[in-house]
Parts: sequence; C-alpha cells; structure tokens
Amino acid sequence: MILIALTQPMACPREFTLIFNQESMRKNAELFFYQREDFVPSLGLAFDQQPLDLKNVILAAIRVRDFDPHRVVIPAGMERRPLCLSDGKNHCFWEADTLQALFRGDKQPPVLGDYPEAYNDSFVLLDLHALEISKIFGDRRDTEMKEIYSALRRRPDGRSLGFVHDYMWQAAAFVLGTRPLSRAEFEAIMGRLERSCRTFEMGPTSRNYVTTLRTTLGQGARSA
Repeated sequence: MILIALTQPMACPREFTLIFNQESMRKNAELFFYQREDFVPSLGLAFDQQPLDLKNVILAAIRVRDFDPHRVVIPAGMERRPLCLSDGKNHCFWEADTLQALFRGDKQPPVLGDYPEAYNDSFVLLDLHALEISKIFGDRRDTEMKEIYSALRRRPDGRSLGFVHDYMWQAAAFVLGTRPLSRAEFEAIMGRLERSCRTFEMGPTSRNYVTTLRTTLGQGARSA
C-alpha cells in the first residue's frame, strides 16, 4: 500500500504531495535499529518536536507534483536539505546540514568485501530508499545508480544529477544524521554500492541492482 501524505502548508509548496511506501516499513523493520543518542543535534530536536516510532523503518518521503493515482507521477523539483521523514503514520520535517558537515570523527572503515556486514544497517537503509524511488518512478538503471553513488562518494554535496540523485542525497543525509560515520566510512559505503552496481551492470539499460534488492528486501516491481 502506498501512503499519500499531504504536506503541511508551511512545510512545502502546496502543489507538492509526498508519497511514502508503507509496505517496505512493515517487511524490513526488523533490520533496523536507531540509537537516539547517535542522532545529530538538529535531527534529535526535530524528533523531539515531531516524534516518530524508532521501532519502525523510517524513510524520506518522495515529493511529486499534483499527485493523481490515475496519471503518470511527475517528480517535483526539490531542495535537498528539507527532508520529510515518515514512519508510515507520522511525519517529521528536518532541515539537514550538508553531507560534509554531517561527517563525524575520523574512524577508518574495514575492507568491505563481497559480503560487507560492518555497515549492514546503513546499506539496507540506502537500499530501501533506492527501492522506494523505483517503486514510484520505475526501476532505476544500474548505470544511473552507479553514477549517483560515485558522485556521492567523490563529491558528497556536488551538483545535482537529477531528482533520483537528490533523493539519494537525502537518504545519505538521514544515514549520516542517525549514525556517527566518518568521511572515510561514508566513502567506503558509497564505493561498495558503486561497485555493486558496476557488477550488476550488463549494458546501458540493465536494472539488475534494483531487481536483486527487490528479491532480497521484498517489494513489488513497477515498469519504468
């Protein structure tokens, strides 16, 4: 089921609607944990004012223009930093900082091999956002996701490559806002995702990365 949540008037322009997939939260909540003390101060304050259930999967909602379930969904141009987070029932609006400013510490990551487990919760949270955007706008191509993860790794706050890049930037901001990760750790995570997409890439139109995530995490497909 897709939960459609209308924005509050002062939170977002009136013509925007936020779409959030509730199915992914129910099926994947057991994969997640949130330690409230790990939140950056601005996110902690936002949660204090607009509480969400930390036992549920929490994802960034997707902004679309003039939502109509009987028509093609059109992405709305978005500013990256204002996030609308949802646990499927309630919403929390958070003004994120830049990714650069969200890095914490100087911890070095372990080598992330074929079965990386050190940052499993971060990988799953990012993967679920990739599935979320695919659920609404069609499965993303391996080439596209490879370029997005590469851009986030090399230039975390670089110019937008499009609405999918902007949404994954928000996913990355939420990961960094809830988990104390250094820049080196973040680069390792993005590099591992980039390598996964490169491995799955069988040509300019292949979509094997998202197909594999759907098999692993369990979401229905939608053709692009």
